[in-house]
Amino acid sequence: MARKDILLKTTKTWDNEEYKELKITKPEVTVLEITINIGEKLSMHKHDLVNIAYVKKGTLTVITDDNNQIIVHQGEALPELISKYHYGKNSGNEPVELIVFYIGEKDTPLSVEK
Repeated sequence: MARKDILLKTTKTWDNEEYKELKITKPEVTVLEITINIGEKLSMHKHDLVNIAYVKKGTLTVITDDNNQIIVHQGEALPELISKYHYGKNSGNEPVELIVFYIGEKDTPLSVEK
């Protein structure tokens, strides 16, 4: 029999912000695989849509522009921040491999750099 494990079920982003009503007239779903090398730090950016990151391998630290942070390990899912600047960095000793699911209005940029 197939096995199902809930990786994430939430109504909030990781900083405890409640999801607002989503008004999407032309939905677009994008799934990315992202690799962050050892010691690598991404640029400060924000997402203006819902996205969930699943850590397939490694340890990811996410830090906001006001220095809030969370550490996410292999096998964990992260409900990303919406419209708040942050960046991710590889805080472990192996590459971080992420699968990121984005859901928003068609043609909305996946991220916006600061």
